Amino acid sequence: MAKQTMHEELEMLRLEVQTLKKQKQEREKEALLEAKKAEESKSVEFEEAQDKADEIIDSIEETTQDVKEGLSDIVASIKKDYNNITPTSAIALFALGVVFARLLSSK
Repeated sequence: MAKQTMHEELEMLRLEVQTLKKQKQEREKEALLEAKKAEESKSVEFEEAQDKADEIIDSIEETTQDVKEGLSDIVASIKKDYNNITPTSAIALFALGVVFARLLSSK
């Protein structure tokens, strides 16, 4: 009977080892799945951040283009006004500039 219990005990130990191996494999699979999920979420976050950065860059480029167009319009209107000014108006404008300069420099 002692051999029987020894065999039973060995069989129980074998079964326990098998269940522990199965549990270990399941935990490893779960860890791999969690790692994959974490990696996928990081890649999704990276893609979202990349999209936001692209949007910001596009808006900056649009703003730069708008500023350039605005400055071009201002320069064109100044050039047009300069070409169309009469000599008398130019002298009067110059004289006003001199008067204001003297007023500002005297203080």
